[in-house]
Amino acid sequence: MPLLSMVVGVKDAAATVALTSIFNAVVILLSTKWENIEWSAAGYMLAGALLGIPIGVYVLVNVPESAVKLVLAALVISFALYNLTRPKMAKLETNIPGLAFGFVAGILGGAYNTIGPPMVIFGTLRHWPPQRFRLTLQAVFFPASLVVAGFHSANNLWTPLVVKSFFVAIPFLMLAAVVGREINKRLEGSRFTRYIFYLLLVIGAVLVGTIVRDTLGSDGN
Repeated sequence: MPLLSMVVGVKDAAATVALTSIFNAVVILLSTKWENIEWSAAGYMLAGALLGIPIGVYVLVNVPESAVKLVLAALVISFALYNLTRPKMAKLETNIPGLAFGFVAGILGGAYNTIGPPMVIFGTLRHWPPQRFRLTLQAVFFPASLVVAGFHSANNLWTPLVVKSFFVAIPFLMLAAVVGREINKRLEGSRFTRYIFYLLLVIGAVLVGTIVRDTLGSDGN
């Protein structure tokens, strides 16, 4: 989302990423065993997300693009720093707080297509094993992304560029999945994860730089 928003703008990036998220979630869910999904947690998070998504889409459509980019950059940088420092956190003993985490995720998903961070934090607080963590979140991402995409369509965000970008992205998504598996085999998991979060820090900083550049450029005009 942050990389694409530098190229095609926030609205087109949001609509494109929502569609690719659906494709990605389907591939993961169809290639794994569903008994690892914690359905209760997924239900609470999805219910909260469905309440938050319309608010997020309203922000996307009505708030100036520079402001949306700035919040997106802050989210990416904060999420990367959280994962790199990963403070020791208490354990949640119930799935009910998932409703609140899902609500925040829905707002962020509708506005910035960053539905993941609040849900990742919730999963961390629940101390799920990796397989349950991954699949439970994907069980929420899939229907939530469908709803986000539906709102985008209703708000005329499915432009010809978005549709074209989605179909162009599909073979690259499939190639990336293969490359990612090969990297995972050759690189110790925690090191690979840290590299990803360092990359997110760079992306967030570059996004801030583009905002400053565009702001200075508009002031000069």
